[in-house]
Amino acid sequence: MRSKRLLILIIVLVGCLSQFSSDIYAPALPNIAHKLLTQISLVQISMAVYMLGIAVSILIYGFISEALGRRTPLIIGLCIATIGSIVCMFANNIYILILGRLIQGLGFGATAGLWRAIFRDLFSGKELAKYGSYLTIFVTFIIPAAPVLGGYLQNYLSWRAIFAFIGVYALFTLSLIIFAFKETSVHHHPEHLRIAYIRSSFHNLLTNPIFSGTTICTLLTYGAFFSWFVVGPVLLINVVGITPIEFGWLSAIAAGVACIIGSISNAKLVSRFGIPNMLRFGWGLMLLSGISLFICKFIFGVNLWSIFLPATAFYFGSIFIWPNIFATAMTPFAKNAGYAGSAYGFMQMIGGGVIGLIAAHLPTETQVPLAIMFIVLVAVAWLVFEKVVKPHMSL
Repeated sequence: MRSKRLLILIIVLVGCLSQFSSDIYAPALPNIAHKLLTQISLVQISMAVYMLGIAVSILIYGFISEALGRRTPLIIGLCIATIGSIVCMFANNIYILILGRLIQGLGFGATAGLWRAIFRDLFSGKELAKYGSYLTIFVTFIIPAAPVLGGYLQNYLSWRAIFAFIGVYALFTLSLIIFAFKETSVHHHPEHLRIAYIRSSFHNLLTNPIFSGTTICTLLTYGAFFSWFVVGPVLLINVVGITPIEFGWLSAIAAGVACIIGSISNAKLVSRFGIPNMLRFGWGLMLLSGISLFICKFIFGVNLWSIFLPATAFYFGSIFIWPNIFATAMTPFAKNAGYAGSAYGFMQMIGGGVIGLIAAHLPTETQVPLAIMFIVLVAVAWLVFEKVVKPHMSL
């Protein structure tokens, strides 16, 4: 029992690292632009570059994990991420900071992709969705704390302290992997690095309509989700006028309440109503939230509540997407979960990176451009699920 609790703790810490390292940075975006004498759009781009670094490296770590297991690539990735954190901490211009964020992303690609494979090593099917929801409850107490902590570190120390903290977090997780983590994969083998095996594995993934369809849904949905972290801080801090600490607390409260209620609800309801209906509920709520965000501009103007409340509802809807779409994508691939997990993570982070780059160039005087992005991306994701994925789930 003790070893199982420790394993869950390690999965939580590993699974949170990439998102935590993105969210903790959000409240400091305007201050970094001011301190480094650069445009806010370049600082926003550094967030997207971080996601692109994760996306590119996830596939590489997936290859390694199928040959050597999960432990070795995690150690390699955490070492690289620590170096990237040091580069960011001492950056004296925006281009060095962007480079550091890229290195961080190249390292955290291991954690972003392999925690899914580790989880798939242990669970499958509805059990995967169920325990994924319970895992989200634990995550609730870590990820929502990121913007709060980032706001305080930036306000009382400096934005550089944020990257120092990320480095310490990475080193602590690295020590647990080295001294307390036992390999969970039973299917890894050096032959899995052969070109023929890699080609065959990815052919099976890409030609599977459930996997290819769900990963497209993930790309679009996560892209919409991540665009809030690119645009939201600028809207609320620079336009509305709240402080970074206030932004951090508002984000934490919204995320915490949404995660707790959403995760518990999903865990209890998914067995009764099924994964497809839970996904429909999540996308439906996200779509309504985007529409509300758009309408609120013309009824209430640009203020805290006309932006924050719809964004909170959007976040709540997303909680019903992640465990269910993940379970749908991963369940058929027990024997090559490393490749499946890395491909899934690649699509998710590409969504964050590419759509984040687009979001960095959106006008930020009002919430309307962000609302349109929410509506379009979520609607297309839902359509792909209904037309590509759902017809094959009953087979």
